[in-house]
Amino acid sequence: MSMSAAPPSADSAPPDTVSADKPYLTYKLDLIKTLATKAADQYYQKAVGMRVRELRVLRLIHALPGVAASELGQRLVLEKTLMSKYLADLEQRGLIQRTLDPQDNRVHRLSLTQAGQAVWQTSEQIGQALEQQMFQQLDAAEWEQLNGLLDQLHDSLLHWQASHAPAGSRPKRAPPRLKAV
Repeated sequence: MSMSAAPPSADSAPPDTVSADKPYLTYKLDLIKTLATKAADQYYQKAVGMRVRELRVLRLIHALPGVAASELGQRLVLEKTLMSKYLADLEQRGLIQRTLDPQDNRVHRLSLTQAGQAVWQTSEQIGQALEQQMFQQLDAAEWEQLNGLLDQLHDSLLHWQASHAPAGSRPKRAPPRLKAV
């Protein structure tokens, strides 16, 4: 993606969000993600021998049985080499299986094995408990509001990206909505 010669002006920012004494929203989001992921990794490693990033691949295959690896990479915003590594590891562990697409022999469709379903189930139980514990200072209404705001942020970022992408590289279809992975 190309960037314009001049940075965006502060005039285009939402009111009262640009201030030299406030951390950037992207910093806060990254910090929260890093802290939560590092904490959760310990529990997942102990229970199923996997980290959050690997489990996201497994979770999305569960949510979209028969998904192609390329779509999985797009939805998770993972580079092709990293996606290949995760898929090879999951397959070697016997957690996923690949089947050829009957319409296109170049495409492999992914699904969970019985062992993969068991790991998914265990990781779901851990994930639900961890989110309740980690974010217990938010009541139900605040939790719903936060999730709604994060969906809006996601949509806003996708809209911004689409409007700043070179004409030839704009996606032909709308990017997927956030899913619980």
